[in-house]
Amino acid sequence: MESINRIAVFSATHRLLHGVIAGGILFELSSAWLIQHSDVDVIVWSDWHAMAGQVLLLALLVRVGLLYRKDSTHWRLLIPTREQRHVVLQTLKFYASLGRLPCPDWYALNPLWQPLYLLLVVVMLLTALSGFLIGKILFLYGIPLSEFHIGLASVVLYFMLAHIAFAVLHDVKGNGAQISAMLNGYKYFHVKK
Repeated sequence: MESINRIAVFSATHRLLHGVIAGGILFELSSAWLIQHSDVDVIVWSDWHAMAGQVLLLALLVRVGLLYRKDSTHWRLLIPTREQRHVVLQTLKFYASLGRLPCPDWYALNPLWQPLYLLLVVVMLLTALSGFLIGKILFLYGIPLSEFHIGLASVVLYFMLAHIAFAVLHDVKGNGAQISAMLNGYKYFHVKK
């Protein structure tokens, strides 16, 4: 016999920040591409890019503040526990099989990605900081600051693409409703009795 429990895992603040950060990253990457590859007013788009970067930085700082709240946003949940190691291994097998093996379940955040989320926050903060310093500092350890900024933004882009692909894979092959959990805050847990 199996029962399905619907449990709140993501607060409204966490979900709102996730949406603002995702939208901000999408706008930043799109505007940067337009500035580099299209016939647009570079000054106007650079201004929009900088303003969106400020909003994104503010959202990131609030998200960092949430790392100290005692709920599913706490920083301790971004470090896999000893008990979660088997889920990390199962997740790797699930990815390697492209979803043919069973999809493991977890409470709020995927244990395999937990440390990567923390690393991503650091990379996004460095990307924002380097963007604000362009024009004020030309080089960072011999590397042009603009190239450093673009390199960090590329890391964010590839992480975002992988994150979306694996979230869809989890939602399609799993039974926890990963994507809707980030929209409505609830995940489904199947409990065998």
